[in-house]
Amino acid sequence: MIYCIGRNYAKHAQELGNVAPTDRPVVFFKPPAAATPDSTVTRLPRFSNEVHYEGELALKLGPSLQVEFITIANDLTARDIQREAQNSKSPWGLAKGFKQSCGLGPWVKADGLDLGALEIRLLLNGELKQRGFTKDLLFPVPRLLNYLKENFPLEPGDIVLTGTPEGVGMVRPGDEIQAEIVGVTKATWRFE
Repeated sequence: MIYCIGRNYAKHAQELGNVAPTDRPVVFFKPPAAATPDSTVTRLPRFSNEVHYEGELALKLGPSLQVEFITIANDLTARDIQREAQNSKSPWGLAKGFKQSCGLGPWVKADGLDLGALEIRLLLNGELKQRGFTKDLLFPVPRLLNYLKENFPLEPGDIVLTGTPEGVGMVRPGDEIQAEIVGVTKATWRFE
């Protein structure tokens, strides 16, 4: 399963006109088959006219549900469809779980990394669009994992997307995204 955390950076919640959560994280899901590896050409869905990129830290859980690997993720969102769902108080399934909606870079062992001191960067066609730091997560990784373990049937191999910093925006056919956890791992996706 791919567990996703929404509104985990206060400035990102603000840029979309949302209230940042304080008591518990916003959790939604993507199907595992939505994962798109690094260097894959991603087809944007035809049902949306406003697909947004969202660079973020991704965690892969090990045998004891600890963070075993990390990578950079691109949590694609059909923002127009999400907005419709929010307005009608409907689930976000189509807006977040469509085909190829979860870009994942190369996995790197988490041993020795301080998950609260990582920098995330995302460039669209060579222009820096997102820059964030995991120290600014409203629900830091340990607190987030405790919440998920208490409330969801986590399994080894599950993936957790930890939320995106501000700076999200549209991606169009012909665009290229380069994203990275600075000094740790990088990924590139092209869109058609």
